[in-house]
Amino acid sequence: MWLGTFALIGVITGTSWLLINGTLPLNVFGRGAIPAGDQCPAGTQQPVVPERVQISVFNTTNEPGLASEVAEELGDRRFRVAEVDNDYFADTGFAGIIRVGDRGLRQAYTLQQHIPGTMVDFDDRDDFSVDLILGSEFQEEGMEEAGDVDMVPGLLHCSAE
Repeated sequence: MWLGTFALIGVITGTSWLLINGTLPLNVFGRGAIPAGDQCPAGTQQPVVPERVQISVFNTTNEPGLASEVAEELGDRRFRVAEVDNDYFADTGFAGIIRVGDRGLRQAYTLQQHIPGTMVDFDDRDDFSVDLILGSEFQEEGMEEAGDVDMVPGLLHCSAE
C-alpha cells in the first residue's frame, strides 16, 4: 500500500516538474493554446450555408451553461451542432477560437462571420468540422444578429491583432 502511495506521489511530482520547466506542453491536457496567427491563409474564403457547418462548442470559462447557450443560438441559425462540452485552456483571455483543419476553411469563415472577434487556429483534422472554443472574453451580445450577417467572400482572422 505504501509503495503505491509513493509511486503516485512520484508521478504527480514528476509530471508537475515537466510542466513547470516546459518539457511537457500544457496543451496535452486540453485543446491547445491561443493561436499565434502566423499560419493564416491569405486567400479569400467563400462562405457556405450554415447547414453545411458541423460544429462542436466547448466552454473554457467558469460560466456554467455558456457552451449550451451558444450551441442553441447556433442551432437556431441552422448550424449543425455535433457536441457541447467543457474544456481546459491555461489562458482563457480570448473571446473565441475556431479550430479547423485545412478542408474546413470555408466553414470556419462562415462561423467567424456570425461571431466577430474570434480567431481561427488549425489542427490536423481531415474533415470539414469546426470547433468553437469559448474564452472568458466571449460575450453573447457580441454575436452578429442573424439577419445582419453579410455572407460575402473575405479573409479569415487568425489572431487577436
